[in-house]
Amino acid sequence: MRLIDLHTHSTASDGTLSPPELVRLAERSGVSVLAVTDHDTVEGLPAAGVEAARIGVQFVPGIEITAHVEDLEVHILGHFIDPNDNRLDEFLVSSRNDRIERARRMIEKLWALGLPLDADEVLRLAPGHSVGRPHVAQAMIRHGYVASLKEAFDRYLTSGKPGYVERSRIPAARAIRAIKEAGGVASLAHPGQYSHDEVIPFLVQHGLNGLELYHPEHTTESLFRYERMCLEYGLVAVGGSDYHGTEGLRSMGLGRPALPEVRFEQLLAARAASRTPPVRAQAG
Repeated sequence: MRLIDLHTHSTASDGTLSPPELVRLAERSGVSVLAVTDHDTVEGLPAAGVEAARIGVQFVPGIEITAHVEDLEVHILGHFIDPNDNRLDEFLVSSRNDRIERARRMIEKLWALGLPLDADEVLRLAPGHSVGRPHVAQAMIRHGYVASLKEAFDRYLTSGKPGYVERSRIPAARAIRAIKEAGGVASLAHPGQYSHDEVIPFLVQHGLNGLELYHPEHTTESLFRYERMCLEYGLVAVGGSDYHGTEGLRSMGLGRPALPEVRFEQLLAARAASRTPPVRAQAG
């Protein structure tokens, strides 16, 4: 059985490995099928795809979009997207600008706390333009304000802490539409983290194709619960390691957990079905 990992992050967002390095680590880790799913950006996909083709890893172009259902932040995974889709690009430009503005506001809050940071320095730490809290935290470590990413988050950068700034609220339905318009399959990432399963039928009504069953933070009970919801709503199951390679940001290892082969085949079938035009009845 092949080792399949459909949820990973590179330096294009908040991972520590460049896209080619991530692909090479996947090959060394025995991963045969890899999706790179950086937050709100496709910047790393071309380089990852080239390296995957060179060393023989099957590559799935992906993304993880941050969105909201009313007050609840959710993440929508897209698999098999076309990274050159113009509509997706327009959507991501808006999301990227929101991320930059959020980072600047966090920096302003930290200055007020006596922790000055340079905005350009923080942006340079996000070469893929998907800047986020980990990049602010890295700058804080460089300046000696904190000793680790965990300390930066725990003291300053999580909800309720003095440096936190809420994200711009992109509707989840819009994120799903952007993924599907780019030819992708849209799934709800790590649903067990939200404790709001009632959003799943709402998202299904807006075109959701799947749920991430296999995730490092899902318990066995969670897996079976979302398996039942997949059956109830006709959804495919996806999953992977959510690998970042950063201490404190899920670094169990690539392929842990892995997506079973049969699930990947079902995902491929869902992708094919979404790209097949409906058959029109001929006039009699």
